[in-house]
Amino acid sequence: MTVEERVVPDWMKLPFALQHQFFEQAEAEARRCKRRLLERAEKIQGLKRHLRVETIPESDAWQKWRVAVVDGSNSPMTSERLGSRYGAYCAGYMIFEGRQQVEEGYRPGSFSQDQVGSQDVAQKLLTMLRVELEREVALECLRHKKIDLLLIDGSFFGFRADAPLINREVINFGGYELGRELTEDVRDLTLEILKSGKAVGVVKRTRSNAIDGWLINNYGNITHCLNCNDKHILSSLLPLGHWFAYEWLFGNPLHFNYYIHFRTLSRRHALEEGRVNVQKLYQSAVERTNTSILQNLGCDHAKILCTARHFVRCSSIASPFEFEAHINTDVKPMLPYFLDFHNPATGLPWPIDLIDSNASLPRGFTKEFVEEIEARLIRDPELSDKAALLEYFSYLNPQKEED
Repeated sequence: MTVEERVVPDWMKLPFALQHQFFEQAEAEARRCKRRLLERAEKIQGLKRHLRVETIPESDAWQKWRVAVVDGSNSPMTSERLGSRYGAYCAGYMIFEGRQQVEEGYRPGSFSQDQVGSQDVAQKLLTMLRVELEREVALECLRHKKIDLLLIDGSFFGFRADAPLINREVINFGGYELGRELTEDVRDLTLEILKSGKAVGVVKRTRSNAIDGWLINNYGNITHCLNCNDKHILSSLLPLGHWFAYEWLFGNPLHFNYYIHFRTLSRRHALEEGRVNVQKLYQSAVERTNTSILQNLGCDHAKILCTARHFVRCSSIASPFEFEAHINTDVKPMLPYFLDFHNPATGLPWPIDLIDSNASLPRGFTKEFVEEIEARLIRDPELSDKAALLEYFSYLNPQKEED
């Protein structure tokens, strides 16, 4: 007779006295959370009168479209060996005609450098290389696959946050001497994709709080802030089968980036009515945003701030998702596609979920990839000093092997 192993909750692994104290801690946190939720719900309902939402129109025209979807992934951490560090990345695409998948393709990439410098910088560099490969694959679809719509996983210029670290690096990798050259190449590839007018960036992990920025600017103080991200707000206010455009609230879609920076500045200045000139602070946010684009991407802000953001709710059990497109792109024909061909569990377009699954590197893959490199070198007869080779590939921290 087989005795089933009983899974012991982690809570029960603590000393009994500490368990009891954490139960009390949980009760106190629940009370605090309840107060925040009730206050926030009241404020969100007050915002409702300012928000315009529209019903998604009905159309089956999308069933005749060829839709390409592109995504990629990279090692969650570089593999740190005594003599070098390694990372792996990939990108792929799928093409659908209506609901039917008709084509797919994938491209691999790997990164290595001497074991010097910061691992954090190396990880940012690896991510930028992955974004570059994604952009190349997306352009191949636009140029050669006769598609009507291109879906990209993520925002078009999400890489801008990593640019300051990468730009000042001497990388000597992948045909690039300087990190800035890589950043500017990704910039140019992204702008070419946007100019097609067929591209949409599906933003799954949005943390934007532009609505809070608008509330501060509109009321002149922070008392009306909701202190939560826009996706949380719109999850409460956007009904199933409806969509929202930031330009309806802001008047100009380009204010989206400025309101986000403005919200950040308002926190730093502990903004209170009568103490800080709201308009001057907002103008400072505009100037700082424009300056950072010039410094980080090496071009005028007007070239980069060319997209409009929207939210659409397709599922009754999942939150709405954010997407962006060029400001001159008419997104209305895309909305029935999102509504009719989505994953009910996530609310996202089915192709986005499918390519995300297929183009994701398993967590332990990089370790196995480096072990394959090591094995090939060990078998190489021209490398006679095998002891030196083993030292080269030994872990930087011998107490902790990588996942």
